[in-house]
Amino acid sequence: MPRAVLTWLIYPVCVLLPFAVALMVIDPGNPAAILPIGILSLFTAGIMEWIHPHTLQWRKSHGDIATDLIHQFLSLPLSLLLRAGLIYLFFSVIAEPAGSFVLVAWPTQLPVWSQVALGLVVSEFGTYWRHRLFHEWHLGWRFHAVHHSSKRLYFLNAPRFHFIDLCLSGLASAIPLALFGATPEVVVLVSLFTALHGNWQHANVRYKLGWLNWIFAGAELHRWHHSSIIRHSNSNYGNNLIVFDILFGTRCMPKSAQNIDEFGLGEHDEMFPQSWWHQSLLPFRWQSMLKLGNSEKE
Repeated sequence: MPRAVLTWLIYPVCVLLPFAVALMVIDPGNPAAILPIGILSLFTAGIMEWIHPHTLQWRKSHGDIATDLIHQFLSLPLSLLLRAGLIYLFFSVIAEPAGSFVLVAWPTQLPVWSQVALGLVVSEFGTYWRHRLFHEWHLGWRFHAVHHSSKRLYFLNAPRFHFIDLCLSGLASAIPLALFGATPEVVVLVSLFTALHGNWQHANVRYKLGWLNWIFAGAELHRWHHSSIIRHSNSNYGNNLIVFDILFGTRCMPKSAQNIDEFGLGEHDEMFPQSWWHQSLLPFRWQSMLKLGNSEKE
């Protein structure tokens, strides 16, 4: 009974509750001050993986921890620097003055929580299509395959992305918010929810969302997205919300139990590089990797 209760309480307590606190304490004059709250999910997810794991086999190292730590502390900062540079270039060269390209007036008269709900939907539109494009377009997949190269899901591999892929994902979220004139307060809160939710989306923790699986893109849905079976992995593109997967028919949540051996890249697993450096070079030498892998098989 205690574990059953824990299964249903983990996400509300570890993700929704800290976010609700952030909504109440955020200072519109300095909204970025609440961003460190996002680090909480990294620690809580890591602890809960040992207390209440989804899959015991995933608690053991797969030789991936060092690479995932480098992605955490190098790919993420690199993507932020690249994104900042592109945004600066946009405003300096293309869109001067900064507010000239805002399409609509943001509804600042609404309560903050409803503005954030709208902000999550607006940002999700861009990330959904960027994510779907990078699965269905072969050049995009060269970058995005890095994220799917892990044979297990656990709290450290949420930022396992090629830094260019991560940069474009951030821009896909930021650009719609900018076009809609979202306030800095809303942008920060959307970023905070992404940080809180992202670690739990990948966490090796047994938790259930029930009807909330029709709102949030949690681990129950996202694990199917990391399947090596194409019909499963080309689904559940939602970053925070599952709303556009429902709308465009890409939501997938089979009733059968998922086979933990069917994670990763399938036929490309054996030939896929596992070091950060080679993963960073991979999109530019994809054909060489395939040839090398095929020759080794022969």
